[in-house]
Amino acid sequence: MFGKKHQQRVRHQRLLRLASVLVSPLQLPATPADLVALAFGRHQMEVTEEEAARYLDAALVDRGERLPCPADVDDLPEPDAEAEAVPASEDTDTAAALTS
Repeated sequence: MFGKKHQQRVRHQRLLRLASVLVSPLQLPATPADLVALAFGRHQMEVTEEEAARYLDAALVDRGERLPCPADVDDLPEPDAEAEAVPASEDTDTAAALTS
C-alpha cells in the first residue's frame, strides 16, 4: 500500500523516537545494545549496533548536547608529520639509485 520511501521514513521516525526515549540527562548513558533491544521489543525491528549508535548520537545532538570525542583522537599522529617522516634508509637508497 505504501511505498519504500514511506516505510523508510516511518522506520527512521520510530528509531529516532526510541533513541530520544533512551537519551535522558537523568539516566545512565544508553548503549547501542539498549536501542537494539528496545526497537525489537516495541516494533519487532532488526537494527545493527552501528545504526543504533548513530540514532543515539542524533538524539543527543537533538537535545542540544555535544557528542563526546572518541578516546583515541588525541593519540592520532598529525597527517603532515607522517608524510614528512621518511626513514634515513629510504633517502640513501633513493640517492644511490639515482647516482648509479
